[in-house]
Amino acid sequence: MVLFAILIALLFYLFKVILNDDPAGGGSSGPLFGWGGGSSADEGQGGSSGGAPSEGIELQDPGYPSYYDPALEARYEAFAAARGDLTEDEVYWMVGCDLDKDPYTDTQPVPDPESYLMLVNKHYYLPEDFYPSDMVTVGATQMREEAAGNLNDMIDAAAVEGLKLWAQSGFRSYGLQVDLYNKYAASDGSEAADTYSARAGYSEHQTGLTVDLNTITDAFGDTAEGQWVKEHAHEYGFIIRYTEENTDVTLYKYEPWHIRYIGIEAATRMHDEGIASFEEYWVKYVK
Repeated sequence: MVLFAILIALLFYLFKVILNDDPAGGGSSGPLFGWGGGSSADEGQGGSSGGAPSEGIELQDPGYPSYYDPALEARYEAFAAARGDLTEDEVYWMVGCDLDKDPYTDTQPVPDPESYLMLVNKHYYLPEDFYPSDMVTVGATQMREEAAGNLNDMIDAAAVEGLKLWAQSGFRSYGLQVDLYNKYAASDGSEAADTYSARAGYSEHQTGLTVDLNTITDAFGDTAEGQWVKEHAHEYGFIIRYTEENTDVTLYKYEPWHIRYIGIEAATRMHDEGIASFEEYWVKYVK
C-alpha cells in the first residue's frame, strides 16, 4: 500500500509539471539566443531590456514584447552579432523594419499608402503612380487635407507667440523626385545624395504628409521658430522626422525643417515615451 501511494504521488507531481502548474516545470523559455540583462518589454510598451548579447544567461522575465517575431530569430542573431552595441529591444524593432538589410535592397511596397501611419523610408516604397486622394493647397505647396489643416493650426499658434512659420515644400510626385535625386547625384555623387535626398518612390514627400518649413537649412533648428517646432509639433500631429538622434536609423542627415504628419495621438505618444524615430514607433504600435 505504501509503495502504491508513493507511485500515485509521483504521477500526480509529473502531471502538474507537464501542465506548468509547478515552478519546477520552468514555464516559457527565454529568448532563443539567450540574452540576459533585464526584462523584455511589456506588450506595446517596448521598454529596453538593457542587455547586450550574452550566451547562457536567462532573462529574468521570459516574456516577449508584442513585436517579437520568432520567424526572424536568425536575423535577430545575425544583427545582434554585427551590432554588439544594441540592446535586445533595439534588435527586435530594428530587424522588424528591415534595418538589418542594406538600403534599397530587398525592399517592400507600403502596405497601405493612404494611412497616416504608413512607413516610407529606404526599405519601404510607394508605387510610381501613387497620388494622395485628398490633396489641398497650403501656403505655396500641397498636402493631404488633415495634415494641411493641422499645419495651419500650428502656424497660427506660432504666430500668436510672434513666430513665423511657412510651408516651403510639401507634396512631390514620383517624377519630380526622379529629377531632384538625379540632379543631386550628378552634382555630389549618389553616396552623398543618399544622405539628404530620397530616391523616387522612397520619398516621404510623395505621401502628402510631409512638409519642409521655412529656410530648409540646418540653421532653422537653432532659430526661435525651430525650437518652438521641436517643442510643440506633436501637439498638432507632427514629428521632426530626421533628428540628430536617429540618423543611424533613418540614414538621412539631420533635417530640423522636415516634419511629418502622423496624427496627434501617435505624435504625442512618441513625444511622451521619448521614441526617437518613426521606425521604432511603427514596429511597436503599427505593424
